[in-house]
Amino acid sequence: GNGEGGGGGPSREELLARNTLANRIRWMLRETMGADGEFERRRAELQLLGGGGGRVGDEAVCESFVSSVRPGGFMHDLLHEGQLAAIHGGNLLVHGGVSSADGVALGRVPGREGDVPSVGEWAELLNAWYRQQLQEWDAAPCLPSDAVADIAVEGGGTPPPPPRSLRDSWIGGAALISYSVPRATGVASRDAGGEGRGVRAGARGGGGLDLLAEEELEEETGE
Repeated sequence: GNGEGGGGGPSREELLARNTLANRIRWMLRETMGADGEFERRRAELQLLGGGGGRVGDEAVCESFVSSVRPGGFMHDLLHEGQLAAIHGGNLLVHGGVSSADGVALGRVPGREGDVPSVGEWAELLNAWYRQQLQEWDAAPCLPSDAVADIAVEGGGTPPPPPRSLRDSWIGGAALISYSVPRATGVASRDAGGEGRGVRAGARGGGGLDLLAEEELEEETGE
């Protein structure tokens, strides 16, 4: 009768009290981006940019992250200038590789049946799908507040992501989230039966570009 969860865990009211924007951002950084500690690093950056005055509060740190993905924000603009795949000088540039233990992304375009045999056509079609996903995200970038309230995130826990039915119904560009963070959303690509030569396995965080010679790309796609 005290509203506690199973096994004497925190009550729903306690979980909801911890389900703050700051804690949700911390969870996303840690669990989906491999960027644990980035919230505090952003706080330190803001304090430095502000001349080193008083401590920067959670609210200001959250606003820095949120404003960056609003129209006119630096991350919003970067996403609209970016591509999922680019070909330059006979090399394919992607983030995280095209092959991992989960499968192979090369030749596959979400929502399209079968493989695309040409690397150039695949990159073009994948980027067209990416731009369409960004348009959907611009039209519906957020979960409604009642849905957020139902996804209680405990600050120190590791809760699962929202069910895909929620994401696909309420967030524009949800398929792009699944494509970009397969381990966090349970979406895997085509079975590969092994690692691709010269390709780093899919990354959850970190930067860098992967280069793969055109001849190797042709071997990967069977051309």
